[in-house]
Amino acid sequence: MANDDRDVSDSAGSSSESGLGEAVPSTERASGYGVTLTLVGAVLLAFAYYGVVAVQGPRQLGSAIPEPFYGLAIALLFVIELLQRGTLSAVSLARALALAAGYGTLFVLAVEGGAYLWEQPQVALANFAGVTVFAVSLVVAALVYVGYLTVLEMGTGE
Repeated sequence: MANDDRDVSDSAGSSSESGLGEAVPSTERASGYGVTLTLVGAVLLAFAYYGVVAVQGPRQLGSAIPEPFYGLAIALLFVIELLQRGTLSAVSLARALALAAGYGTLFVLAVEGGAYLWEQPQVALANFAGVTVFAVSLVVAALVYVGYLTVLEMGTGE
């Protein structure tokens, strides 16, 4: 797997040359790993929306799969992210915790939402509501990723 943002020295040029200032992240910072996480996050976010609807309505958390499996999935996310970084530092540990908490929550709600949609697909199919939910989820996921890249660039002083 490609590293998301280890080397920041090669991202010079494009943001300041565009006239938009230093706060705009350069396209060199976006990696395949980061873009993949963004797209996966968008899908999870769309299903998680329906998971929230389901948990607030007819279903209880843990209805789709037993709750210990959610813990296992969150632990797996933590381990994969930690191994992806290859170092044990405060930053890599914090990043792994944040990814496990964020994507873990999305995963739990997405599983519940997927089960809810399996039982009641008309919820997403009526007036193409699922398409709208996915479109909004995609925009939100992209904004979060670009915001993350912006914070990284501001932290490196570029």
